[in-house]
Amino acid sequence: MSRTRQAFLLGRHLTEVTGVAVTLDYVSGAEWSMNWPDGPTDDEMRAHLDEALTSHRFAEMRDRKVTPLRGETSRSWAARAIASRREGTLATAVAEGAAHRRRMGERRLGPPDPRATPEYYALLRHVQELQRTTSYPERASAPEDEPLIEDLLAAATRTDQHGHQIRHVSKHDMAHVLLAVEHAPSGDQPPRLAVVPAVEEA
Repeated sequence: MSRTRQAFLLGRHLTEVTGVAVTLDYVSGAEWSMNWPDGPTDDEMRAHLDEALTSHRFAEMRDRKVTPLRGETSRSWAARAIASRREGTLATAVAEGAAHRRRMGERRLGPPDPRATPEYYALLRHVQELQRTTSYPERASAPEDEPLIEDLLAAATRTDQHGHQIRHVSKHDMAHVLLAVEHAPSGDQPPRLAVVPAVEEA
């Protein structure tokens, strides 16, 4: 059996094991990339791969260098941000991250953006780390998170004056939405997002 065929079958096997679409793509030489959206973390997928390679069915892939690369989706960004906000860790992480950036001296790439504050960069970094370390990050961490995830995705969806979507949801827009909304109410009340979808001028 050709190595390409084994790589295809290995991807299909990992898809069945993890419940997410896994593909192995040839890069060059002995290098392959293993790609999947959402699902297990890189370390978890590596463990699934190592276990699969013990089977004789995938013997031709044992000496290959396979690099795991999980994709990042808007849904996973929103889910991790909302979970952190509900748990009370988001505000602390943003405040501490922004203070660190100010102490170290702020560095920006590209033209100045008045909205790109230290808090904005701290928020992006915090949520990205949550995405990286969370298994199946698209899943809501609590039932009450689900409507807030949808609210955040809707608020960051760019539409024209007729309500037609003109741009995919951006984590950058979601970050600005989160920074703009009021703090979650205290006590036993769940956090709320009072958001309105952004509209682009025609």
